[in-house]
Amino acid sequence: MENTQEAIRSWFHQQHEQTMPHGDLLESFHRQHPSKVFLRSLPLGAKVLDVGAGDGGLSIFKKWPSPARPDLRLYAFSIEKGARFADYDGFEIGDWNKTKPVFDGMQFDAVVCANFIEHIDQPASLFTWAASALKPNGRIYVEWPSDASRFCPTLPQLAEIGFGCVIGNYFDDPTHRKHLPSTGFVKRHLRRRGFAVEAAGIIRMPLMATELLSHYRATGDLVSLQLAYWLRTGWIQYITATKSYARNARLATRLRMLVKRPPHFGDFAEAMRSR
Repeated sequence: MENTQEAIRSWFHQQHEQTMPHGDLLESFHRQHPSKVFLRSLPLGAKVLDVGAGDGGLSIFKKWPSPARPDLRLYAFSIEKGARFADYDGFEIGDWNKTKPVFDGMQFDAVVCANFIEHIDQPASLFTWAASALKPNGRIYVEWPSDASRFCPTLPQLAEIGFGCVIGNYFDDPTHRKHLPSTGFVKRHLRRRGFAVEAAGIIRMPLMATELLSHYRATGDLVSLQLAYWLRTGWIQYITATKSYARNARLATRLRMLVKRPPHFGDFAEAMRSR
């Protein structure tokens, strides 16, 4: 799907009558969103760390939409205290580039990290830290801008078509790092740290994009417009992975076998590729 200025202009000015009531629209959107599917599928009583927690909005989804998950224990790590942090079971404040979460050595069942790795100096440091902080079979959800975000119209270009968006192109946000972590980069670093990638993809929902755009027209809600734009353009991607000791065990076995005899370079390279 094209994300040129003209393609966005055509989509933005199309006539569409919203078919879902606002409450149903939001509930349907969050039921389908990969981050909420991930959260609702965690084991009973799971301890979840929200890295880069923002205002703490993730806590809303313990109660809504159904099925509610009041059993989840949520913790937050952020550079400043969010408005909803009182709804978490605990939180720590810190700059990831200078310090990492501690939580008295607590081991987590899951880590949720949305729109964060594009803001830190060393994105791979998240995966190194998660490998040590997650329990065996612990899971991680990572969400960040897709490659498409670098080629979307900029805010000035969107303004020319009357589009009052918060962010249009990846480089519109001055807090984004110059180099956007690629899908391959994230998968590679997760696997190197013993994670098995389970799912990955672009979050693109054409119906939700159109419905949210119509809701924006009716209410002027800029959040709905921003979400509509992201869903229309495929601006966001995600990956889920599980901490897998089996993969590390297989690699260790292969390396021990090579140590017993002088390995040729090809043997070592093959062992590393098998990761």
